[in-house]
Amino acid sequence: MKKTIICLMSLLLFTGAAFAQKGLDCYPVFQGKVIPERQMVVTEVRGDGMATYKISYYRSVRFQVDTLSARKVAALVEADALAADSAETEKTGALLTYGLIQLKPLGITRRYLCYQARPTDYHGWMVTMIYLEGTATLKDLRSMFEKQ
Repeated sequence: MKKTIICLMSLLLFTGAAFAQKGLDCYPVFQGKVIPERQMVVTEVRGDGMATYKISYYRSVRFQVDTLSARKVAALVEADALAADSAETEKTGALLTYGLIQLKPLGITRRYLCYQARPTDYHGWMVTMIYLEGTATLKDLRSMFEKQ
């Protein structure tokens, strides 16, 4: 019985983290519905491995796209930035190229969306999006991630 309860609790924790981005405008990007998942490098980490950084959940996607697709993704991130508690963004021309966005918390859990788009040699964009949850502050994140 004890093993069954532990399994169910683990499943609930996994399910909660898997849908942590739900409700965000950029959620379809993380789900592979804007850019096919086979074209993305996806990294997901949760648990004690990130405790040093005060992060309980980390999910990133990275992909290379043309300018039109980059604009679609950037528009979704900008929509999330408008609804956020705070957002620091930069643009190159009309395209969002950097964003450090503090989303509305879920209870006591702080949530962040980090975004970067860099031009490639082939007239496209390398886009990286990171979703974070935990107790880290913006100051903590700034010390971890430097704008490049």
